[in-house]
Amino acid sequence: MDVDGPSKQAPVDKHAPLPITQFLFDCDNTLVRSEEIAFDVCAGLINNLLSQKCPSTTTNYTGRSLQSEFVGQNFAGMLRQIEGIYKFTLSPEEREGLINQEVTTITEELGKKARPCVNANEVLKELKDTGKYGFAVVSSSAGPRVLAALRKAGQMEFFDEKLIFSAMTSLPVPTSKPDPAIYKYACRKLGKDPRECIAVEDSVSGVRSAVAAGIKTVGYLGAYEPDEREAKGKDLKKYGVEYCIEDWRELESAIEALGNSNVW
Repeated sequence: MDVDGPSKQAPVDKHAPLPITQFLFDCDNTLVRSEEIAFDVCAGLINNLLSQKCPSTTTNYTGRSLQSEFVGQNFAGMLRQIEGIYKFTLSPEEREGLINQEVTTITEELGKKARPCVNANEVLKELKDTGKYGFAVVSSSAGPRVLAALRKAGQMEFFDEKLIFSAMTSLPVPTSKPDPAIYKYACRKLGKDPRECIAVEDSVSGVRSAVAAGIKTVGYLGAYEPDEREAKGKDLKKYGVEYCIEDWRELESAIEALGNSNVW
C-alpha cells in the first residue's frame, strides 16, 4: 500500500475558460427597441424639472439628445448627473416622486409600443430549443418597465420572471450600470461562474458593468443608425467588448469568435 501521504490535486486555475452555459441579455435596445420610447418620456420629465430648478437655462432636451448623452443609464443615474451639471439638489421626496412618475409613464408607453429588435425572437427560439443554455435579463431599468417591454415584444416565453434582474429594483441598494453590482448579483443568484456567461450589451455603461464583473461581452449595434455603428463599435471595444454584431443572426459568429465554436 502506498503510504507517501495524501494525494495532491492540481491547483484550480481561476482564469481558465469554462463552457458557456448562460446568456445574460441587456433589455433596452438589445432585446427590445425601447430606448426611443423611454427617452422621450425622460426628456419631458427632465425639461420640466429644469424649468423649475433652473428657470434661466435654455437647455431643452429631446429624447434623441438625452439618449446620446445618457444611453445605458437608468433614470436615477440621469437625475444624479443632471443635478451635478446644473448645480441643484433634489430632496429625497422629489427624487422618489420623479422616479415613480418615470417608471409609471414609461411602463404604460412600453406596454403599448415596444417591439423586439430585428431577428431577436427568432434567434432566442433557436438558442432555447437547443436546451443547452440558461437565459436571464440584466438591466439597469426598473423591473416593471422591463417586464412591460418584454411582454409587448413577445419575449416572456423565453424568460423566467424570477431571472429578470434590475439594478433599480432587484438589488438591496439600487444602483445603475456601469456599476457591476447587478451582473455580480445575477451570477450569484444563477449559481454561475462569470466565465460560464456571455453578456449581450449595446451601451458603454452596460459593457463596463459586464466586463467589470468578469463576463465576456458581445456588443450589439443593431439599434443604432447605420452611419453610427462603426464609431459605436469602437467605443464598445475600447471598454472590453470582444466582438460586435449588427444583427442577432450574427450571434453564432460572435460565440465562435469567443472561443466556443461548439456551443451552438
